[in-house]
Amino acid sequence: MSVSTTENDRYGVVVPIRSLQTGKSRLSTGSDALRSQLALAFFLDTIAALERSREVKRIVVVSSDTTIYRCVQARCDVVTDNETGLTAAVDIGVEELRKTGHLGPVAVVLPDLPFATAEAFDALFHAAREHKQAFLGDQTGDGTTCVTAASVDTVVHRLGPNSARAHAEAGLTTLGVPVPELRSDVDVLNDLDHRQQLRLGVETTKVLSLAGASIANQST
Repeated sequence: MSVSTTENDRYGVVVPIRSLQTGKSRLSTGSDALRSQLALAFFLDTIAALERSREVKRIVVVSSDTTIYRCVQARCDVVTDNETGLTAAVDIGVEELRKTGHLGPVAVVLPDLPFATAEAFDALFHAAREHKQAFLGDQTGDGTTCVTAASVDTVVHRLGPNSARAHAEAGLTTLGVPVPELRSDVDVLNDLDHRQQLRLGVETTKVLSLAGASIANQST
């Protein structure tokens, strides 16, 4: 049974992303250009799923990359940062929501979720609404793919190495909702191979199809 969501119940989502030239350095594609294309594709598939989610009111992208800006400036609010790190980027995005009067809950979503779907975000955000502060761990159990809070004033984030443990120690609730699409972030090419039961987004599928043999050779 679907539950209607009012405007003030819907999420403001912050998506921080590093420069495409330096981000996703662990993706061993044999080509810096291909690595950048994959990083962009992962991000765009994440954004597309968020846009279709009934639980999302607004998306704030934090990036200094001009390609990122061109790709989403008509669909999202884009604010720049000085590439001073993930923590600072998230804080900039949350402050943008605060300054512009966002009254609803807040989520921080990392930009490398090429398997993401709107339905998975709907389920995640619906479950997270029951908690003042919560997080979704990645499939390894070590990292975090999403942090949620009841408002801009209650956002707590400890993103980075071993962030799942850090978030739990900070008092955030661990979300157990079954959304493998949102736990499956991609740091290395083998992450794509190991999740064949999930469906990749359109943009990532395009890049992989065009890359063809070069991707296959690097992931073996």
